[in-house]
Amino acid sequence: MRCLIEQQVLEPALSALARIAQTRAPAAVLQGVLMEAERGQVTLSAYDYDVALRMTVEASVVDPGGAVLPAKLFAELVRRLPKGTVDIATIAPHHLSASIDVGTTHAELHGFDPAEFPVLPDMTGIAPVVISAKTLVEAVESVGYAAAKQDPSRPILEGVYVGYEDGKLVWMATDGLRLAKVSQTVDREMSIRCTIPRRALTELTRLLDADDDATLQVYQSASYVMFAWDGAQLFGRLYQGEYPDTSRAMPREFAAACSVERRRLEEAIERVTILAENERHTVSLYVKEGVLELTSRSAERGHAREEVPLAEFKGDAVKIALNARYVLEMLEAVESSKVVRMQVAQDRRSALFSDESDNLHLISAILTRD
Repeated sequence: MRCLIEQQVLEPALSALARIAQTRAPAAVLQGVLMEAERGQVTLSAYDYDVALRMTVEASVVDPGGAVLPAKLFAELVRRLPKGTVDIATIAPHHLSASIDVGTTHAELHGFDPAEFPVLPDMTGIAPVVISAKTLVEAVESVGYAAAKQDPSRPILEGVYVGYEDGKLVWMATDGLRLAKVSQTVDREMSIRCTIPRRALTELTRLLDADDDATLQVYQSASYVMFAWDGAQLFGRLYQGEYPDTSRAMPREFAAACSVERRRLEEAIERVTILAENERHTVSLYVKEGVLELTSRSAERGHAREEVPLAEFKGDAVKIALNARYVLEMLEAVESSKVVRMQVAQDRRSALFSDESDNLHLISAILTRD
């Protein structure tokens, strides 16, 4: 194999692929990027069985063929190469290593056997669902924070649920202590219902531009979902089984409700959290007529108190303790809203937040002696 690719084209593609390839993969070949050169283009693939990325770039192909080169080293080398045409060629007789040349710069990388690289999932024959990049990015950024970071007992909670329900595309994530739910009205019925690894969606949002007018084709099989756009395809292995019924977690009756300026609340919580207990980041929120009083206390550090004016209040004066980190992550997810609404459940076991788009964010209360 021999091909010529512009450094400015190859570098961003390899940077993305290197994030997929694992340095401690179960098979050594999965540490590499598969290069397949033919007909004026090179297809680059990285795969770790849970997430895969395939990108096609323009190239001048001198000799068609394939190679698998170590992803991290390959990406780092190309990133540091001078701008210009990168000449990549496999080295005889075994063609497992490759030479890389730009001007007076020459390097050789030892690679892996392309025959050992696993075949990516085949989505042939599956009708795609079309969705805008902006719609997807907004949804993932709004709910992804609530997915479990690691939950061996319930791995499905590490994913983000997406499904079409009654004219809306519903996105949801929960780790058992908090929940985020976004409903987006769509103009067509969509045959999609699955739970996607948060890691796959996080990588997808890094590759997409939320302000772009690009559209994606979404293909769902029994085991994988594939997002395709502009010469790129990202795969995610789906979690099997039914996503938990979260409707029972949503409170139906509330002791108090209020509206508050989002940025003012965020700044106040950031300040009082400095003196919150390290492990649980406990901050008490006392909702009463006209103000939201925030307090934190630590036996070693001291205590803090701050009042935030309310734009609206109804119900009874009530106090609830929450994990401040959870509140701050929620507020970051709804940063486009100037005002957030908070409702304290009648049983004081949770607080339900909503933004100006009526997206829901539920946070479980921390039991205290107060």
